[in-house]
Amino acid sequence: MPKYNVPREIRAIAQKAIDYNLSLPMSKRAAYKEENKKRVPGTGMRTARRLASGSIDEQQMILMRAWFARHAESPGEKEARRDKTSKASIAWALWGGSKARTWVNGMLRDIERKQKKD
Repeated sequence: MPKYNVPREIRAIAQKAIDYNLSLPMSKRAAYKEENKKRVPGTGMRTARRLASGSIDEQQMILMRAWFARHAESPGEKEARRDKTSKASIAWALWGGSKARTWVNGMLRDIERKQKKD
């Protein structure tokens, strides 16, 4: 599966979110889950690391599109994101923020359009 270069601005958003999230006490971190009685990084942290690395594949973009669709318009989360220190705001940034949402949706539209032509 081909890899796609993540725009520099989105890489920076993800890296900044990783750094900020890791600077917080474990109880305040976004994108962590309970596993075997331990707090471990969840999908949001893995996604942020992939974005910060500079390239992702189509499967990751499909996952991101679904995540943004679930979380973008949720009234509770939208309100919570106004506080830039909230878990909702940190999670949004870990996924690359609004810029990543726009980029992923556009990339997938282009990929799907090309697939229809073939």
